Amino acid sequence: MRINWYNRMLLSYAPIFFVVISSLIFVFFTTLNSSSQNKYIETNEAIFQQMVQYTDANLQLIERNVVREIYKNKTLQSFFDDTPKTVYEYYFIQEKLNEFASSFPFLNSMYLYSETTQQILTGSGKFPLEAFADASFFLEAYEEPGLKGWSTPREYRESVLDQNKKVISLIKYYPYAFGKEGAVVINVDVKSIMAFLNNLDNNGHNVIQILDENKQPFQTIIEPISTKPIYATSKYTGWSFYFDSVYADEFSILSLLSNIWIILGIFIIVLAIVWFTIITHINYKPIQTIMGKIDDYTARKSDELGIKSPRNELKFIESAIDHFLKKTVDYDTLHKEDMLLRKRNLFNELLIGHKTITESEWERQMASFGLSHSYERLGVVVFEIDHYAQFTERYSSSDQYLLKYIIQTAFQELTQEKELLIWHTWIQPQQMSVVFHFHSNHEPYQDTLQQICEEYRKWINTNLELTLSAGIGRETGSIGQIAESYRNASENVSYKAVFGTNSLIDNRLKGTKANGEKFNWFQTLLEMAHFYRLDDEQWVGKFNHIFTEIQQMLLSKADIENFVNNLAHQLQKEINTLSPEIQALWRDEYQEQFFKIANRTETMNEMNEQVLTVMIKLAKEIEHERISRKNHSIAVQVKAYIDRNYADSNLSLNQVSDLFGVSPKSISNLFKEELGEKFFDYLVKVRFDHATQLLQETDEPIQFIAEKVGYVHVISFHRAFKKMFDLPPGEYRNLHRFHHE
Repeated sequence: MRINWYNRMLLSYAPIFFVVISSLIFVFFTTLNSSSQNKYIETNEAIFQQMVQYTDANLQLIERNVVREIYKNKTLQSFFDDTPKTVYEYYFIQEKLNEFASSFPFLNSMYLYSETTQQILTGSGKFPLEAFADASFFLEAYEEPGLKGWSTPREYRESVLDQNKKVISLIKYYPYAFGKEGAVVINVDVKSIMAFLNNLDNNGHNVIQILDENKQPFQTIIEPISTKPIYATSKYTGWSFYFDSVYADEFSILSLLSNIWIILGIFIIVLAIVWFTIITHINYKPIQTIMGKIDDYTARKSDELGIKSPRNELKFIESAIDHFLKKTVDYDTLHKEDMLLRKRNLFNELLIGHKTITESEWERQMASFGLSHSYERLGVVVFEIDHYAQFTERYSSSDQYLLKYIIQTAFQELTQEKELLIWHTWIQPQQMSVVFHFHSNHEPYQDTLQQICEEYRKWINTNLELTLSAGIGRETGSIGQIAESYRNASENVSYKAVFGTNSLIDNRLKGTKANGEKFNWFQTLLEMAHFYRLDDEQWVGKFNHIFTEIQQMLLSKADIENFVNNLAHQLQKEINTLSPEIQALWRDEYQEQFFKIANRTETMNEMNEQVLTVMIKLAKEIEHERISRKNHSIAVQVKAYIDRNYADSNLSLNQVSDLFGVSPKSISNLFKEELGEKFFDYLVKVRFDHATQLLQETDEPIQFIAEKVGYVHVISFHRAFKKMFDLPPGEYRNLHRFHHE
């Protein structure tokens, strides 16, 4: 016969109830004393654990405050530089040191060490390192490859006249985490720690002791009173804490068994049985309803699957609740991650301009993120990590993430001090975009942005081994126009190519440079590449001319990359006319160097220095290869002969071949192979170089100029000139003289 749920409940729990109650009656008096003692011990253990936690918290507070002061206290930081200081300046630093040390929970002392000056500064005086009484401990700890935290108890004194006292010490390098220019040493008196623990002990009859990592006591161990001492180990310091608890007299004696307790126990048993039956009767119906639904569901599923499922309702309920809780936790986690993703996507889309929203929608979105929406004006600043390629090579992914976190957190703290509301996002890996919410008390807005960015830039330069450039956009009065301000800020930060890295660039600074489109460097670049191929030193002057003009222009990183790529392209075209050995040299060694310069160079000065270095090196190798060739000297002599005798109208290939004793065909091939130009083309070029110079700088008749450069008939000169320049000589003179003047 099947037992219903009500009977199952009643029969299942009733025996347990009787066994428990019966057991309690028989063991009550025998266990009460032990239970009382255990409760007392547990209470003491909880109090003792709290005492240990308080001790750790105070020591951690000291360590955090020291690290913070290393970062922020300019007075203490001034001790570590090599600037000469007056007695008053050292006194002021000592005052700050004593004031800072007095804020710590325990009785303590501090001193500073500067590696530059080899000086120790304490709260009472300044000592050379070799004369400092604590020098032996400090030097050993300072040279350790990694500082470990609080030391074991040791004897300490500042000078030979002082008495020794037992302290624990903590050493922190300066600057924290990024260098080793000195150190800060904190010494905490062991007696003050023990006094602190004893003050927390309200009983006053307990023995408290601390053992270091080597199980050595901080003080002389007192003989234990209790047979069950309490131990606790600090996760922060690794010390073991010893607590000798004394039991109270009131817990050692209990009353004996009495008839009153027996009658009271029987009454409780009867009352419990009645209560259990009534409650079970009241609550069995909703439970039976739930179980009926479970039975129907399991029966239906069993029929569908063709199996007979075992009847285990409690297991089914447990599984359902576990599944529900898991789904709830997953939903909460997904909701938080989704909110962060939605916030980042919204900020990115607003700044890039992919989305525009109304003020009411902006208020609703910010409220959903738990952020304030109010503003009178909005401003955008784009911070870019300088030399980001070197940054990614120098640091691992985790270090990059940590440094970026420090960058954004430091800026948030700075703006909080200024009572400014901001939100930020990393639209690009190397760029952090920050939006400011301005109110009337922040006017003028541009000056406020400039001041904050300058203060932040100085903090980055002081505390991190990297630099940031910042582009400041124009402020706007609407969230719908924030993309325009962001584009302006991004454009401004790209002009660090002209103004240099570690710069703050706004529209006022940008206005000091001319528009880069006004300078056409392409023609000069062609001439420079041509002179470079001919090994003519004029190429250096052309390059310097281009760079001088570019420095006055407003150009971005993309403009630098475009210029270097064009330069490499023109050089390749010229080098392709030279010998196969030089072409192979270009392909194997130098072409990739230009591409690297284009991709990694961020400023004009870097570009000029690196490109000029590579080109000079390549020119030397080309020259060396040319000189090593057998017939190069003949080609050079022919070229020099043309340069000297270009005005001779009888100058021809036959004349030169007779002069040098080489056939005309050999002269022609040699000249083309060595210098990359045909004999006749080079002769025409030299003649017209001088002709154009005379047309621009003199008023001589064209007939005279034609004869001056080797043309007997002015008509031939006129025809050849127009073919090369697409202009007659007269028009060329008028056009270029006008521009020259």
